[in-house]
Amino acid sequence: MLSRTIRQVASQAKRQGARMASTKRSSVNGKGAFDGAYNIFMKSSPVYVTTVLIATLVVEGVYGSATNYIWEANNRGRLYHHIDWSKFAEEEEEEEEEEEEEEEEEDAHEDDEDDE
Repeated sequence: MLSRTIRQVASQAKRQGARMASTKRSSVNGKGAFDGAYNIFMKSSPVYVTTVLIATLVVEGVYGSATNYIWEANNRGRLYHHIDWSKFAEEEEEEEEEEEEEEEEEDAHEDDEDDE
């Protein structure tokens, strides 16, 4: 009975040791993979907050550029700044010139009637 209890305790300790080794890598096997990142970015609160803010701005810039590119690509030719407004400006200018000529003719015609 005593030997069975000792074996159970030993196997339980072995399992717990293996479990601890898998969960606490840095303390058992030396420095972990993220130890350097922790020392640089998360060791003090002001550095951590600054890192989070800068990372947020960078991610927002990249995300905004990517979504803007996707939007432009999917809506090519349908957006306001894609329209060639010079086509419409020429037609309006021609119409305005015709209207001005008609007004001048009417004014000249009225002047002729006033002279008589």
